[in-house]
Amino acid sequence: MKKEKGFLFLKQNFTFLSRSSNLLLYPITLILLLLLIFFSELQEQIANFTWIYSSSMQTLAAIIALLPISYSYYLRKVEDEKGKHYDGYILKKLEKDVYYEMMFVIIFSVITIIVNLFFLFSDYKEHLAIIATAFTLYSMQFIIVYIYRLFDPDRVKQLLKEFDQGAKSKPSETQYTLDQFITSYLSLERTVKDFISNERDNELVDGLPLYDIVDELSKDFPDLEQYYDEFKEIIFHRNNLIHNYTDTTVDENKYQKIIELTNYFEQKNMHFISENIFSSVTIVKQNIISALQEYLHDFRTKDGALKQSQVGKLEETLASILQAHFVSDYFKTITEDEALDVDFAIVQNNYSNKLLVGVELKMTDVKHFTPLKNAFFKRMKNKYMYPFIINYNLNQNTFIMAYKTKQGKEQIETILE
Repeated sequence: MKKEKGFLFLKQNFTFLSRSSNLLLYPITLILLLLLIFFSELQEQIANFTWIYSSSMQTLAAIIALLPISYSYYLRKVEDEKGKHYDGYILKKLEKDVYYEMMFVIIFSVITIIVNLFFLFSDYKEHLAIIATAFTLYSMQFIIVYIYRLFDPDRVKQLLKEFDQGAKSKPSETQYTLDQFITSYLSLERTVKDFISNERDNELVDGLPLYDIVDELSKDFPDLEQYYDEFKEIIFHRNNLIHNYTDTTVDENKYQKIIELTNYFEQKNMHFISENIFSSVTIVKQNIISALQEYLHDFRTKDGALKQSQVGKLEETLASILQAHFVSDYFKTITEDEALDVDFAIVQNNYSNKLLVGVELKMTDVKHFTPLKNAFFKRMKNKYMYPFIINYNLNQNTFIMAYKTKQGKEQIETILE
């Protein structure tokens, strides 16, 4: 761990020294030094030696004291950005890089002060004064560049570009827009959150962005860890697109990775439903039939007619019976008071509250039931995994149940007591 930190420190310092701003100032600082040497008259005025050494040390010491203050101010600004614009990894990287650069500037400035102090107690030679001046000038340069970099508005954009690496796709005729990419990205994030919360508390992922989920939870989920690098590539590209969209285009390779990962985790989620909730529509149908038969047994008169007290309360009573027939830790039931589009719904207990079963209850004749059924299935298309519409036929005192399988095939059954 220490070796890794040392490597990062050296790497960041090398990056700092090779910044374009430093590369621009190196020759300028050198020219300034040469001009000082050319116009130097130190041999004739010995008192200037002590002024160079002492003033350099005092000036640098005062400026070094300002560096931690500037760094603290910078950290407060970074803290204000948390949760607003950038993911946590960007802010951590900014904090760490700025800290490493500050330590380099301070160390170099301290070395400059030591050089000046050493020469102060040495012979007053012109070449020693020139060396001390060179150290002082370059210390000032690094301090100026460091402070400028603290508040450089393009710093984050450059950092995002550095992260957004990986395999680039070859030019393709298919062009994806930012809206398509972000929509697919959000779909992937929702699918992954569903995967994690299938058997766990939803609060585990409610407030976490996809990056934090991958970074913090992948060790607990082998399926996430398996695709860790792919997730990182996608996340880095997404952030770069958002903040550098004017000079960044959607990478087709990364877009296709989003689609592949979404399909993979969606299959995992469907497998969980099949294994732990409803293996098929048959399980749902059997429970509903049991509830309907219970209703027919309890609320019909001896001659088979519906009790008068139930004529206007069919939906309310039947929804209550259905609730008793569907109980699980993995889903919750919602009645007409809470569900806006059906009379009874079964919703999975996960992040997105996946809609599993939707039941619409009607009381009409067969002639009117058919158009109601067709309209219902059209309205529920791609919404509920298993949509059901149930009609109580007053004339025949029976239930007609129409439903669709997971594959979209329509089925109709008549339920008697």
